[in-house]
Amino acid sequence: MRPILPLFPALNFGRRALLILGSIMLLASITLVGAVFMFTLHHNAEVKEFRELAQRNAYLVLNSFEQTVAPIDSALLNFDREFSAKWNRQQVYHAVRAYNLPKSIVLLSVIDRNGRLVATSADEPDYTAPQMDLSDREHIRVHMDGSAGESMFISKPVLGRVSRQWTIQFTRALHAEDGSFAGVVVASFNIQEFLNLYSRVRTEPNALIALIGFDGIVRARASATTSFGGDVSGSPTFKRMLTMNEGVYETSSVIDGIDRIGYFARSPRYPVVVVVAFDKTFVWAQTNDFRQVIWVTFIGLFLMLAAVAVIAARYIQLQDTMRTGAIEASARQREVMFLHAIGRVPGVCVIHVTVDGVAQVGEDEGTVIAELMEDFVSTDTFRATLSMLRRPLLSLEHFTREGQEYEVQVVIAPLEPIRPGANPGAPQEVVVFALDQTSQRIEANKLYQMSKLASLGEVATGLAHEINQPLGVIRLAAANGLTGLRRGLSHEHLESKLNRILQQTIRMSRIIDHMRIFGRTSDEVFAPCEPTESIEGALQVVGAQLRLQNINVKVQGHGKHPWVMCRQDQLEQVLINLLQNAADAINEKRARAGADQGLDTIELSVSEYRPEGAKQMVCIRVKDNAGGVPDAVIEKVFQP
Repeated sequence: MRPILPLFPALNFGRRALLILGSIMLLASITLVGAVFMFTLHHNAEVKEFRELAQRNAYLVLNSFEQTVAPIDSALLNFDREFSAKWNRQQVYHAVRAYNLPKSIVLLSVIDRNGRLVATSADEPDYTAPQMDLSDREHIRVHMDGSAGESMFISKPVLGRVSRQWTIQFTRALHAEDGSFAGVVVASFNIQEFLNLYSRVRTEPNALIALIGFDGIVRARASATTSFGGDVSGSPTFKRMLTMNEGVYETSSVIDGIDRIGYFARSPRYPVVVVVAFDKTFVWAQTNDFRQVIWVTFIGLFLMLAAVAVIAARYIQLQDTMRTGAIEASARQREVMFLHAIGRVPGVCVIHVTVDGVAQVGEDEGTVIAELMEDFVSTDTFRATLSMLRRPLLSLEHFTREGQEYEVQVVIAPLEPIRPGANPGAPQEVVVFALDQTSQRIEANKLYQMSKLASLGEVATGLAHEINQPLGVIRLAAANGLTGLRRGLSHEHLESKLNRILQQTIRMSRIIDHMRIFGRTSDEVFAPCEPTESIEGALQVVGAQLRLQNINVKVQGHGKHPWVMCRQDQLEQVLINLLQNAADAINEKRARAGADQGLDTIELSVSEYRPEGAKQMVCIRVKDNAGGVPDAVIEKVFQP
């Protein structure tokens, strides 16, 4: 076979080539590390710049929120000081209507101590209608149960039952003259004011500005879209915000899934947190120009070094070309000589198969085996085998030419090495070795024929008894017929004796015919066979011998069974051998016992079964009561 040449001949250098290549790779590595280092520094600077920008914007947004809420808080406090628990609903209505509040407040409402609506700054109420119950609202309930204390409460976004708008409710408790709880004053703030402001402040599409309450409910949020009411209370980042006054925000949003970096700040006066953050993808994109310059510089330098390496490699490769060619030519010559030597061995045929055609190697041209192999390598079966060939393949093939059968052992081996992981497909060049096994098969058949004749010799006594029995019946029937004829008995008596003689001759004919068929040379062709016929044929050969030895034979499973493809005479020979082995085992058992143990039995059974994933099969079992195979020899039962 050819020597395995290097996968990259240009890299099969000497010491000088390795030194050149190592130096170039070292310079390229240093350049790459420098480029990565410079890019990392620039990227970190960009991240720091955006984080500082987010910090400044967070301070501005928080300051804007406090400046917006502070006047509302003062107005609610002033309303509490002016409020009297003795006012009727009409007086309360005129008071809230006359109150001066920012335009962002869409409605000012007063709720009594039981949570019922007294009046709003909207249209004058119908004083005869039942009052609206708002005690189920969180921003009312926290004042009724006292959990809000004396602080202003900032609600989560709610849809107003009077204003029909989404608002944030700023609420404070109202007090009677004696300081007791007298109700709640509510300023409904238009959320859109925050959303419009945050949308104008953003500098890139996915930048985030969010106002979040300490309960984790988003009061206002502006990103690619505006929203409110989202719940981030379960976020680990939000839980960390509650433990700090301000800090770096770097996480993936639980609302839109965008990974951002920025800053957050808590209000020292109100229970809210402001978050300002930028999309990391946007931050990364700001370094594109610098990154492109870095990579273009590195690629240019690397290509220059690669060009130097290619020139050096080409120079060294040219020096090795002649030597490599000489080695390959020598290897090829030795390969051809080796194949010719094998081809001259008698009974061996060597076929060289390439994409260009088929050629026979050696001096065995014109023989039957050579012709058979040339036909074989041109078949679709051979081409299909080549398409799946990954290693040398050994098989036993059978051919027929002019009525003669040939048995040939075939080896298909690729000449080009098939490397692990190579692309699938047929190898470009293979050699086929064919060894004629026909003569060995003929000799094996002769030995098999001799074993059958030997089996007939072993059961000759039983066969003689089997034939002698119908002869005795014939002799007795003939004597009785003559006696009846002399005495002038009826015609029916003579006819019955002649019919018995005819039956016994038929029986003898069957026994003799089966012995003749069993003793002749076996066919090499498989043919359909009914399993029970093989059992009956085997018992015709050895049944009489077993009866003479006082051994009973039971056959179970009579009836129709699937036919099997086999050589019936060989199957009978196997059953005969098993029956004789069983008889020998029974006789050995009797000899060891030293006395007659009575009637021994050999059981033959026929059954059908279908293994999982296989075709239906027929099983013939032979069982005796001699005690089984000894443990000392059970591992060797299949040895010659």
